[in-house]
Amino acid sequence: MSWCAMMGLVVATTAQAKDPKVFVNGERADGLRDVVLEEVSIRFDERGHMWITAPQYIVGGADGASAHEPAATGQWWLAVTDNQSANLAITVAINGRVATTVRSGQGGGTLDVGPWLHRGANQVVLSAAAGEVTAGGPLIVEIGEGAAAKIETVNIRLARDPAAATEPLERTFVLRVP
Repeated sequence: MSWCAMMGLVVATTAQAKDPKVFVNGERADGLRDVVLEEVSIRFDERGHMWITAPQYIVGGADGASAHEPAATGQWWLAVTDNQSANLAITVAINGRVATTVRSGQGGGTLDVGPWLHRGANQVVLSAAAGEVTAGGPLIVEIGEGAAAKIETVNIRLARDPAAATEPLERTFVLRVP
């Protein structure tokens, strides 16, 4: 499709929507003028808002406004495997909000992390702490895409081994949600 035809489609689609908005990397960008964004993907939501993903660009929001389209629930999961660890804890923060704290002895399980995620880049911080006496096998936290409370593709993984858990540990990851 030619550039002119694509821009005509963009203008026609946004003109039909009631109060359409333009977002670049989750930032409100209705007021952009005289800018060319190359190598981007464009998607229109059900309200006619245009969501442009352009990882190589940084765009400030209009009047400090920032918006993010939520990720689908039931698609992104946190899975815990506790190999009989003792006195370990891993706190999971997504986009500045604590999603959960996993502790030794709670066993394994899964958690839908969709409510903490949004489309685009998400910051995930895993902070591990240990008590004075640790034992057992590693406490493992994985985050990834899947279905029916099961991770099929692991995107983030932190295994905290009690033998090496004398100091606090913090790891920061970027999780990109399409």
